[in-house]
Amino acid sequence: MENHVLEHILDGREEPSNLPFALLKKITNSFSEEREIGQGGFATVYKVILPNGNVAIKRIKNGYTIDEKLFYREVNSLLNVNHQNIVRFLGFCANTEQTAIKIEGSKHIYAEIRERLLCFEYIGNGSLQKYIADELRGLEWTTRYQIIKGICKGLHYLHKEKHIFHMDLKPDNILLDSFMVPKITDFGLSRLDDKSQTMCANRCATLGYCAPEYLHAGRMSFKSDMYSLGVIIMELVTGHKGISDNNSVLRRWRHRWNKSAKKMSLLYQQVQVIKCIKIGLLCQEHDPCKRPFIWDVIRDINEMESTYGQIRKSNESSVGQISSYTKDDMLGIEPLELRFTFELNKQMSSSLQLTNWTDFYMAFNIQTTSPLPYCTLPNKGIVLPRSKRSIYITLPPQEKIPQYGNEFIVQSTKVNNGLNIEDINNQLFNRQTGKVVDEVIVDVVFDAQGVVSKENYHLDDLPKRQMFSCGAEKRLHDLTETPLTLLKDGLLQPCHPLPHSNNHNKKAKSSQHRSFNTPRKVALLLQLKALFPNIDHKVN
Repeated sequence: MENHVLEHILDGREEPSNLPFALLKKITNSFSEEREIGQGGFATVYKVILPNGNVAIKRIKNGYTIDEKLFYREVNSLLNVNHQNIVRFLGFCANTEQTAIKIEGSKHIYAEIRERLLCFEYIGNGSLQKYIADELRGLEWTTRYQIIKGICKGLHYLHKEKHIFHMDLKPDNILLDSFMVPKITDFGLSRLDDKSQTMCANRCATLGYCAPEYLHAGRMSFKSDMYSLGVIIMELVTGHKGISDNNSVLRRWRHRWNKSAKKMSLLYQQVQVIKCIKIGLLCQEHDPCKRPFIWDVIRDINEMESTYGQIRKSNESSVGQISSYTKDDMLGIEPLELRFTFELNKQMSSSLQLTNWTDFYMAFNIQTTSPLPYCTLPNKGIVLPRSKRSIYITLPPQEKIPQYGNEFIVQSTKVNNGLNIEDINNQLFNRQTGKVVDEVIVDVVFDAQGVVSKENYHLDDLPKRQMFSCGAEKRLHDLTETPLTLLKDGLLQPCHPLPHSNNHNKKAKSSQHRSFNTPRKVALLLQLKALFPNIDHKVN
């Protein structure tokens, strides 16, 4: 019966209770490294697979001196917690054994070996930390908003109903289940150690989630958790802990939404973004008295959502307002992750596509944070209204796969017709002049296991499949076919017209997928594009 107690607790037949140390040692295979799935500041975590589900066992590290009364007080708090946005507590173990330790000669001393363990449901989707991303990539807004609401509901339960403050709220301590429902964990653990105030303060300060009054004076309160919540909300909205420009955040979200969403939902989603930014900033006020309580945040969210019906009812009278509110004037950049297929001592290449859906001229400038000798053609230029521009990036042969890819930064801004390429410099993209400047980060990934197929080639795949030289030695007379021949054969398409309809994505995508018969023709096309990087055509 003892061996099945954890299974019975997991399926609800028994309540969480004191678990035998021998049982936990057995199911973790004596706490083997094979069962270990992570380490935190206070505990090592082990995953255990049971017939009716999985559990996570946290073994408090022996280096921490745990006050016995404090431990049981925190366990009692965990036993009384039951909420869909809190990780479910399954039981605990407080085991103490006397061990004889031989010293001089035949003398022995007896020492107490204490084991303190906590058992929780296993949440398989990992922590929120690995899902933090900026507005242009990662989780959709609807998912992020539901995560924000779930965290707020869980924190409301801890504060309002259980009078528990977390004191270590951060993305690593928020787990996501298979439905992306957030579940708060590790509350109470930060107070188990008798030195926890200093240690926890240092840890929070490093990660940037610790409230200043706790960091500097050790004062703990519900408002300390609210500061941490504010940082997390801002990270979910923007991908960063801080924010410099609300309008920039909205522009980036609008740019992403306009690819697929309906205008009516766009208006409501923008209201949600604005509200979350406002809450996030208010929670990060330096003065705790100026921060809201969690019930204030819940009330604001509920009031905002209650107005959604009013927005829907006023749909017909708001069409003009919605259209201007959701206007997208950003330069499109695809992909947001450059993948280089790595082969030992072979040149690598990839590409970006810049798309200007607006009626304005857009200047761009591309830089990299990497020390690797990338060659970017072109690294600056102008994208004409309603046109596309391809950017080719190569990396010389490498003796070993790079351990880091770093990033490319693509800057863009509106410019007047007639601007010379020589006038495109860093000053042109200076936000301090009052102009709107967009900066988009493009990540770099090296794929050492990619297998290239030579049977079929598509325009979207060209930079991933063929390499070309950045050197000036490549000239038109090197080609076995002239540009005119390639144009006649339909192999060279300098510009892809951008339709004005709402279905432009599907049409543009279909126009790009032109098959090629041989790798030789693909190489010719790439050489032509390298020779004529400034080709751009306006859409009639």
